[in-house]
Amino acid sequence: MKIPFFKNTVTNYFSMFVRLVQGILVTRWLISHLGEAQYGLWVMLWSFFSYALLLDLGFGVAAQKVTATELYKKDIEKFNHTISSIFFSHVSMALLILPLTFVGMYYVRELFHLPADATAEYIRFCREALLLSGLAATIVFPLGVFPEILVGLQKLYLRNYIIIVSKVVELAGVITIFALGWGLFKLLFFVMLVMGLTQLAMLISVWKSIPGFRIRLAFDKEIFKGIFHFSSAVYIISIGRMIWERGMFLLISIFCGLAPVGIFQLGSRVPFLIQQIALPYVENISPISALLHSRNRTMHLAQILMRSIRWVNFFAAGATVMVMIYAPRIILLLFNVDNDEAAFICRLMVLFVYFLLVCRVIPEKFLTMAEEHKFLAKVQSFESIFFILISLTGLLIKPHELIVVGAMILTKGIGTVFFVLPHLIKRTSMNVIRFFLYSLFEPALLALSTGLVCYWQYYFLRGQIHEFFLLALAGISGILIYFPALYFMMFDHADKLRTKKFLGKITGKFRRA
Repeated sequence: MKIPFFKNTVTNYFSMFVRLVQGILVTRWLISHLGEAQYGLWVMLWSFFSYALLLDLGFGVAAQKVTATELYKKDIEKFNHTISSIFFSHVSMALLILPLTFVGMYYVRELFHLPADATAEYIRFCREALLLSGLAATIVFPLGVFPEILVGLQKLYLRNYIIIVSKVVELAGVITIFALGWGLFKLLFFVMLVMGLTQLAMLISVWKSIPGFRIRLAFDKEIFKGIFHFSSAVYIISIGRMIWERGMFLLISIFCGLAPVGIFQLGSRVPFLIQQIALPYVENISPISALLHSRNRTMHLAQILMRSIRWVNFFAAGATVMVMIYAPRIILLLFNVDNDEAAFICRLMVLFVYFLLVCRVIPEKFLTMAEEHKFLAKVQSFESIFFILISLTGLLIKPHELIVVGAMILTKGIGTVFFVLPHLIKRTSMNVIRFFLYSLFEPALLALSTGLVCYWQYYFLRGQIHEFFLLALAGISGILIYFPALYFMMFDHADKLRTKKFLGKITGKFRRA
């Protein structure tokens, strides 16, 4: 099977770029048009929407794995039955979202930590917004299996084309909505509508990509048992990830209010943007891991993992150093907000995100597809329980959003360093010294050296030139130092050959054009 790695990666990054620009612009407009409280409500609604995805039960990843092992080539009828059973389970679970939404509407004051003087009109508005979010989740949720099938097919580029178009349409719609003076409710309706149409386009792409593909509302008990054996552990992993990813906002909202939610979201926005920059490359790991594991090519897979972690580290380390230096100015430039607490959270979160990208994300994807999902489920369960216990204990003593951040960093750090990384090394028989030097230490050292030069610039030029030009100078200086040093000092022979081949392709295309 020929894997379109280059095409997938390039379109992943283009899709990421579009989502990045769209996310920055929408965030700026939301804050300026809605205010901190309304923006906090927007964040909370999306948090509850994300919690609805917990009903997936891990079947989405199972669909990706089944597709990646090429079952559709071996037995199309069995593949159709398998996907139909997954789709049926999604439809069944989606029917639970509505009653949960109605319960949430009744407790909306407690969920959103609304002030005591909140008007009846504002409370009703919050309830209607939550209802709309629940209705959208009910409709969109069952269609979530089809993007996973595209990933399993190694056709991430098709998924990316659809996402790019949807984000452009969404951005144009947001501009129109704010220009017409419409509020949060109509904005939410439009975004949910675009999301539903996007998932429908994914379904059409899958149908055209697999000859003989059929989807039915049918349930096969025996197939379901086999799927559930894998997906149940994946589901626990998803719950654990969702608890700390979205539970942060919920805990901060309950104990601190909606305004701190907005501040925390602002502070964590840039670090999570860095995470998005790395994920397009990382996303190829899951289907490759599933395919190579099914063929027992463990040593080849170990080499791919080490190289992948090294590449992610190159880019994540450089971005992390720059954010640590220029956090306040980056937040001011991107979101037009000057807030010291948001800047501090940004610096703290960027270190945390860097740690996850380098030490956790790729190992997790490999271990999931290498039938180590039960092990990951145990680790995630440990992390989630201790995250909740530490957070609640700290918040009861002193309600502050940094308590939640600290609890998250502590639990994830322990789980990664003492459990996930050692298991990865044992499972792949990696050379420990080579892994730490090649994949972890060398890229971080290069980024730190570049960062010292940029900090020297910042120290002598701050207050003398405009923030925009200071950031632009830092970016140019970082590129001029980092990437040449990357090529001459860090690239091995294979890396240099790949780079020359890639540049040759680009040059050839321009010449032909």
